[in-house]
Amino acid sequence: MNVDISPCKFKLKVKLPKVVRKKKEALSKEDIVEILNVCNNIRLRTYVMLLAATGLRIVEALSTRITDLDLDSNPPTLLREEYTKTKADRIVFLTQEVTQQLSHG
Repeated sequence: MNVDISPCKFKLKVKLPKVVRKKKEALSKEDIVEILNVCNNIRLRTYVMLLAATGLRIVEALSTRITDLDLDSNPPTLLREEYTKTKADRIVFLTQEVTQQLSHG
């Protein structure tokens, strides 16, 4: 069965199966609480809480500066600029729990 197969003809004749992408499921509230309960480092706990409460991307949260925070406004906010995916300014509202953690942490 010594048959030569041309790569060009192979691509035209053979269709590869489509890759099935599974939908990613968000963490439940119980999972987040469990993660926070085992965080013994205050910085890690604050970081995880900020990610869970705001939906920020990892790079956005890591690049947050104190000057980006407005904890005195109602509701408290975080202004994101250059590290957003689209490079456009956006305001993120903070929960009371995150505000308290940032104030004490």
